[in-house]
Amino acid sequence: MRDAATRKKDVLDALGKQGKFWLATAEIGGQPHLIAVSGWWDGHDIVVTTLGTSKTARNMAMNPAVMLAGGDPSDAIVIQAQMIDSAAVEDSADLAGGFKEAMGWDPREMDGWMFFRLRPTRIQAFRGYEEIEDRDVMVRSRWVV
Repeated sequence: MRDAATRKKDVLDALGKQGKFWLATAEIGGQPHLIAVSGWWDGHDIVVTTLGTSKTARNMAMNPAVMLAGGDPSDAIVIQAQMIDSAAVEDSADLAGGFKEAMGWDPREMDGWMFFRLRPTRIQAFRGYEEIEDRDVMVRSRWVV
């Protein structure tokens, strides 16, 4: 079993590689809605992009609390986050440049897409059932170690 410091390092390594996440959103009082997204870790927040008229975008506008999940049950990262801002991709040159460099594609080539900046509030990391206990590596937007 990994200690908290090792789990944090593994999470930061995984986020630094950039990648794919499952993003869950919901209307206030509504049912969860789940999509796959590309996510760019800028060192503080996770930046995702999707169509500005999508159910996901509408949900985040009404309810900024989201969840992201990466990996699989044998090596999972689960992130609770708040959507702190959004912007049209064509109005966000710095975000677009960083996203393109990290993810390998440019959302400005898509009509009507927006960036959403997600600030982690809780991050859990666990490898199988053995690591369910003490899985928090971030609580209330602060690293545990």
